[in-house]
Amino acid sequence: ARNVFPGIWTTLLLAAATVTSFEYYPQVDFSRYKTWSWHRAVTPAANPMADKRIREAIENGLAARGISRVDRDGTLLVVYHASKTIEIDLAPIKSGVASTPTGIRYVEKGSLVVDMLDAASGNVVWRGHAEGALRFGPSEIAEQVKTAVEKLLENFPPPARRPVP
Repeated sequence: ARNVFPGIWTTLLLAAATVTSFEYYPQVDFSRYKTWSWHRAVTPAANPMADKRIREAIENGLAARGISRVDRDGTLLVVYHASKTIEIDLAPIKSGVASTPTGIRYVEKGSLVVDMLDAASGNVVWRGHAEGALRFGPSEIAEQVKTAVEKLLENFPPPARRPVP
């Protein structure tokens, strides 16, 4: 299979401006995936609590879709990559509305990519991506991760392909 995804969908998630997108191979029959296992190539979140929440949210989301986790030999392999960056956010000089005296603030943003690979071929068949400004505190992290993963997995499995007449 070629590593080309034909479609991408973008959705606004939360007032915190978290953005999600997903892409997939429409020719893949996702109904054949009944079990999944963690892929070894995970890039964990720097914060162990956030990493634990990501794993729990993915596990719960896939279980809710009837796909069972197995320790090895799942038909689907799941891998995620989490990162955090710091960006400079600028308020326009003439706006008169600045959150700081200089109009400059540093914003920590998080990014999460979830890949689903066909275990037999090793090819990525579905990818979801979420990113947005991070909120801190144990309950904020838990809720933000849960919401982002739920929104990502709303698009998994993708709609079944229609038979060609």
